[in-house]
Amino acid sequence: MNCQLLTLLLNEQKTSYVLVDDQWIVHDQGGKTDLLCKEDESKGPLSLLDLVPELMGCEDILQEVLNEDLPHFQLENLNRYSPEGETYYVNVSILRYLPEEPLLQFPLLLVILSDTSEWTYIQQTLTQQRNELSLLKHELDQTNQRLEFILQRYVPREVGTALMENRILPKLGGEVREITALFADLRNYTSISEKLTPAETIEMLHVCLDIASTAIAEFGGVIVNYMGDAVMAIFNAPNEQLDHAYRAVQAGLTMQVMAKIYQKEENNRYPPIHFGVGINTGTALVGNVGAQWHYQYTAIGDTINVASRICSHAQPGEVLIGPNTHQHCSDKVQAHPLLPIKFKGKSQEMTVYCVDSILQKDNLF
Repeated sequence: MNCQLLTLLLNEQKTSYVLVDDQWIVHDQGGKTDLLCKEDESKGPLSLLDLVPELMGCEDILQEVLNEDLPHFQLENLNRYSPEGETYYVNVSILRYLPEEPLLQFPLLLVILSDTSEWTYIQQTLTQQRNELSLLKHELDQTNQRLEFILQRYVPREVGTALMENRILPKLGGEVREITALFADLRNYTSISEKLTPAETIEMLHVCLDIASTAIAEFGGVIVNYMGDAVMAIFNAPNEQLDHAYRAVQAGLTMQVMAKIYQKEENNRYPPIHFGVGINTGTALVGNVGAQWHYQYTAIGDTINVASRICSHAQPGEVLIGPNTHQHCSDKVQAHPLLPIKFKGKSQEMTVYCVDSILQKDNLF
């Protein structure tokens, strides 16, 4: 090949080469020579170790390549500096070379130097971007965990999941569906709070609401509102529950049992804690209500109003249910009817049932 053409190709490919003997003395070199470290040729024969100082200490390896014990040897991303002070990177490949010239009867080492700055810069950029993305992902994960933590404390878990799955849209309005509403109210709260300090009152309130919330959640209910010492929950929304009435009754009874257990374990730390529980089943509008800048997932309608009225008639420790609720689970609960009650705003009296016990225990989950 024409030497001028070879030089042109090597410069275009940003590559240079060096031929050295077993004493690492340079016999020939060419191509893009600025890839090599500059040395003063007046000092004597050029040494490969002067041109590529990174090979110092690698003489044994070079000898193995020369003896064909190793097929090749390579160094990557060696730093070089241009006269302008810019950094670029070089890959070094070393191969055994047997010249065809009759005067050279011994093998040489062919040292090839390639400018890989562009590729190295790309790799460094990609590595930096990967690191930045990893850091952003970590920060995003932390933010998501914090948002999930906050969401679970301010929005019912089932509602939050439905929102994330687009089963509930973040807009005002909702759907009419059959649900069972449960109201639980702490009895004698006013008289109890008179005997306690404000701090003790809040602590007792937290205990009572935790008991009620735990019982409701155990049977798949969704708490949609806390009202002072009272709690409102719904069943069969947003997730469908075919036995929603039965679940609500079990939650009410469990709540009463938990209150008794807590009172016994605390050894009269607070005055006796009793809930009145009212449950009603029927259709209601379930969805988001409120203002444009603040939504609350809840249920509204006559079914809810009646459930609240039933709760107000419940005596301490009682679970009262409306006729529709009784009809839904009469084969699973033991309940006796009370005298018909005429609720405020209703034109007709209603028969309410007091739940005595569960007739059968099902595995709801």
